Amino acid sequence: MDIPLRNPFDLAELDRRVRVESNAKQRDRYHAVRLAIAGEPTGTIMDKLGRSKNFVQRWCYFYRDGGIDAVT
Repeated sequence: MDIPLRNPFDLAELDRRVRVESNAKQRDRYHAVRLAIAGEPTGTIMDKLGRSKNFVQRWCYFYRDGGIDAVT
């Protein structure tokens, strides 16, 4: 999965949101996107987060198409 960085500030913002988010599902959405931008394969992200392929791809594609605010 090739998820390009949309904005140079997104990495820091995703890291911040992963740290402060209290909702585990939302935190995993941000974390999945962060890992995908870093080049982690889908399977690795699935294993790290304990989430399905559909979950990982859905939120990464939302980010790819709409930026961080689309990952909600």
